[in-house]
Amino acid sequence: MFIHEINNSKMLYRMLSLSILLSALFYGCATTPAMMDTIVVGDTVKVDYTCRIENGDILVTTRKEAAQDTSAHLSHAYIPNKAYAPVIIPVGKESLLPEKPIIRPATGEIAVHLSKQLEGLSYEGTHHLTVTTEAIADLPKMERFMQYARTMRRPKQRSISKAQFVTNTGQEPVAGEILFADRAMPWKVLSVSADSVEVKYLLKEGQKVMLPYGEAVVHDQGDHYELEIETRPGGLVRVGPYIGRIVDITDKLFIVDFEHPFGGRELACEVTATRVEESLDDIMDSASAEGEQAP
Repeated sequence: MFIHEINNSKMLYRMLSLSILLSALFYGCATTPAMMDTIVVGDTVKVDYTCRIENGDILVTTRKEAAQDTSAHLSHAYIPNKAYAPVIIPVGKESLLPEKPIIRPATGEIAVHLSKQLEGLSYEGTHHLTVTTEAIADLPKMERFMQYARTMRRPKQRSISKAQFVTNTGQEPVAGEILFADRAMPWKVLSVSADSVEVKYLLKEGQKVMLPYGEAVVHDQGDHYELEIETRPGGLVRVGPYIGRIVDITDKLFIVDFEHPFGGRELACEVTATRVEESLDDIMDSASAEGEQAP
């Protein structure tokens, strides 16, 4: 009788263990793909994003199709990309701040904040994220504030090196070709020599053009153009990769504050992420090796 009860207990224990094992296998198989599709700290991801300011204008994008979409509106402070491509972001990795405060480029600041916000999101679909950042504390006044002339002078035509032309346009020069026809200051290629390219700006008196500083009115001065910038307090300004905000205007100058990497604005970003199997260190090593092999 006692032995029979022991055997029954063993059988019950085995059945219970088998049931637990089957449940674990079933639910484990059901949840593992979902877990694998979720971004976690330590992942390295390729991120495409398009970030807009409050009026819907695009400030920066990694997507060529977004930048060239005729129905989209680019901010006058739009940050152009020489090569549109996803950015590599290590999720959750702490960024090292410089020893002393310096102005920071907007694209780098976006990457830092996306690294913090991607954790827990899915690798599938498009995510709508709000990206904000704090002002740079203790930024020296000499770096924080810059002044610029309200009237800019531009030659009607100029000569540039062929290498610089290719860098600026992404293509070889062809005499007679008009470039940037859809932009504020289109060029016409007048002539091409072995090492240089002669280009002409196609502007008209009274024409309004959009510059990184804001809208400007063209004044034809015979041998050159003068571009009178219509500045306004609080307006965004782009200088290279940096975004600033106009804080003061005089008869001839305007003052730009670079304390805030986004000019004090809140960015609405459309973001997609793709898993990268290589580690960030491996990617950096590969990039360094390619750079060393380049002629």
